[in-house]
Amino acid sequence: MNKGNWWILSNSISLLFVVLIGLMWRFSINRQEPQVDQLTNQSDVEQYLTNKFPYLTQELTPTGLYIQSLKFNSSSEVNVTGYLWQLYEQEKYLDIPGNEIPVGFIFPEAIDSGNNLETTFAYRDPVDDGNEVIVWYFETTLKQSFDYTKYPFDYKTVWIRIWSQDFQRKSILVPMLESYKSTTKKDSFGFEPSIVLDNWTITNTFFNYRTFNYNTQFGIWDDDKKNTPELYFNLVIKRSFINSFIVFILPLIIIACLTFATLLMITKDEEQASKYGMNTSGVIGVCSGLFFVVLLSQVQIREQFAGSPVVYVEFFYPLMYITLLGVSVNSFLFFHSNKENNLVLQWINYEDNLIPKLLYWPLLLGSATIVTALVLLPEQKINIFKPSQEQSFLPDQEHTDETSLLPDYFDLESLNQPPKQVYQTLLPVSLFI
Repeated sequence: MNKGNWWILSNSISLLFVVLIGLMWRFSINRQEPQVDQLTNQSDVEQYLTNKFPYLTQELTPTGLYIQSLKFNSSSEVNVTGYLWQLYEQEKYLDIPGNEIPVGFIFPEAIDSGNNLETTFAYRDPVDDGNEVIVWYFETTLKQSFDYTKYPFDYKTVWIRIWSQDFQRKSILVPMLESYKSTTKKDSFGFEPSIVLDNWTITNTFFNYRTFNYNTQFGIWDDDKKNTPELYFNLVIKRSFINSFIVFILPLIIIACLTFATLLMITKDEEQASKYGMNTSGVIGVCSGLFFVVLLSQVQIREQFAGSPVVYVEFFYPLMYITLLGVSVNSFLFFHSNKENNLVLQWINYEDNLIPKLLYWPLLLGSATIVTALVLLPEQKINIFKPSQEQSFLPDQEHTDETSLLPDYFDLESLNQPPKQVYQTLLPVSLFI
C-alpha cells in the first residue's frame, strides 16, 4: 500500500471518530432530564398526599411561586428573586396590617450572601369563600449541589425548597396550581418570560414533593409528625453549548491542529527542513508554548467548577498534554542517531516519520471518542433526589378533600413590575401569565 492509500485510511478512521463524537454531542444536547413525581393538577396533589401520607391531619396551605430572576453566583450558589403567595382564611389576619403579617414560609437552604433583601409584604387581596391571598417579595441565595460532570452538555434542576414558617408542622404547603394558566408536563410556568439566564435556557418547571427522614425530632416533633412532605418548585435549565464550545473546545481543536502541523514539519529532507526551519529544539519550544496555553485554560475551568469532580471537557486537557509530550519525544527520537539499529528508532524513521504522522489523528480522536462515550452516554445523576427517602403507605380516603381550598385563577401579571408598583394591582379571577 502506497503513502496515498495510508493517508486515505488514516483520514477515514479520523472522520469516523469525528462523526461518532458529533452524534454523541447531539444526543446529549437533546437529552431530557427525567422529572420525578411531577404534580400537574390539583387531582395529582390530592392523590399523592392521599396515597403517600394518609395519616396527615395538618392544615393545608396553598402556595404559589413566581420567579423574576435567577443567577448563578458560583457553581453551588443560586440567587433567586420573585414573589410567593399563600392562601389563608381571611379571619386569621383580619385585624393585622399587611406589613405586620408574619412571613408564612422559609427557604431552608438559603444562605446569607451579603446582598440578600429581606422578605417584604407585597399585597393582600380577598377571594371567594372567606379566604385571602397574601403575597411576599423575596430575594434569596440558595446553596445547592449540582452535577457538572457532563459540562458543557449538562442539564440542571434548580430547586426551591419551601417550608412552612410553622416549625411545629401544624400546616402542610400544597402547590396552588390553579394560579397558573397551564401546568401540564410540557408547560413551563411560574417565571418571568423575559428572564435573563446568560448561558442557560429554561426547558421546564414543575412542583413536586420530597420527604426526608431526619435523625432528630428537634426537641419538639412527635414520632407521627416526623415524615411529612416538603414542597419543591423546580426549574429545569439547559446550558447553551455554543458559548462553552467557543471558549474551551475550539481552542483545543486549534491547538491540536497546530501540534499536527508541527509534527508534519519534522523531516530530514534538507530542502524541506530549510523551508520550515524546524529542529528538535524548535519543536520542543512550540510544544512548550502550547502547553502553557492549555494549562491556563484548564486552570480557568477548575476555578469555575471548584470543588466539583472532573468535568467532561476537562478530560481533553490530559489528552493534549500527552499529545504535546508525544510530539516532543518523537522529534527527539527522530533526529537521534540510530547507530545500534534500534527497532523503535527504525519504526519512527520509516518513510521520514510517516507512521507517527498517520497515527496522530486516529489516536487523538479515538481517545476523545472513548472519553465522550464513557462520560456523556450514562444517565445524568440528579442530586436533588439522592437524599430523599420516600415511603409507601396504603391509601386512605380520610383526608382527600382537605385541598379543596384553592380558588379560581387570579391575576399576577403585575408581578413583572417592581415591588412598590405591585401592591395595588393584584386582582382576583384573572389569568396568571
